[in-house]
Amino acid sequence: MAVPKLEALLESIGLAHGWTVPGCDAFKLRNPLLIRSFALPGKNEVDEQGRRIFGSMMSGYRAGLFDLQLKIEGKSRAKLKQDDPLSSLLAVYGIRESQIQDKVVRFLCAALRDESISISTPLSYFLG
Repeated sequence: MAVPKLEALLESIGLAHGWTVPGCDAFKLRNPLLIRSFALPGKNEVDEQGRRIFGSMMSGYRAGLFDLQLKIEGKSRAKLKQDDPLSSLLAVYGIRESQIQDKVVRFLCAALRDESISISTPLSYFLG
């Protein structure tokens, strides 16, 4: 059974943020992508840095998938385009260090069984 590409992408970014490590912010906030709230004040629960706090990991996961989809389709404030490289998306989520980007790529290659994935893979790859 094939792993959905968008889910693998979310999980790779979540891993980089420590979403499975109890002491990490992503775990405590139940927010694997550490997404921020841009809603009107009081609409969403947020921490002092404006990151969304979810009541469950499933809620954070669903919101993360939605956020990723919007960004990859070019429909977000991030102004990404489908032909932008994976590195641009990772930078939006605060992952700029090459060592951590490499960890994300290794996870994606293994999860999707595709060794051709690299930091320059276009975002459109993850829509299929």
